[in-house]
Amino acid sequence: MRNITIKWQILLSYSLLFIVSSMVITAITLLLFTQDWQMIFNVKVQITALNLALIAVIYVAFPVLLLRFCYYFYHLVTHGRKDGISLFCYQTLFNPINFLFRPSLLTESGLTFRRRCLISVILLIGLYSAIFAMSDLAV
Repeated sequence: MRNITIKWQILLSYSLLFIVSSMVITAITLLLFTQDWQMIFNVKVQITALNLALIAVIYVAFPVLLLRFCYYFYHLVTHGRKDGISLFCYQTLFNPINFLFRPSLLTESGLTFRRRCLISVILLIGLYSAIFAMSDLAV
């Protein structure tokens, strides 16, 4: 875990840019259908627009992160193992996921793939926490 570095500024800037663009598109759509400028300044409408923007982020980000994890995990398992380490062995307790937790079994390229897999997992956990936070706000 000490080899992982996350550039939070880049991650947050892209996430905030997507959320703001989704809110602007929601506001434009609302204006096109209702023709009422006063409705945009309503607090309930703004919260609904924020929820719609977060739902759009979730629907786009979840499959992308899942495919990213699968892609890099495949490369980790196929090209990132050291010579003599089989896919199912006692070092990983016969579970290939344990390659993520045992960096001593990986080559340099395997460490890169491990870092990318773990970043995808961290972002997926953040996505699930956003889903739970949104469900608490809706109640």
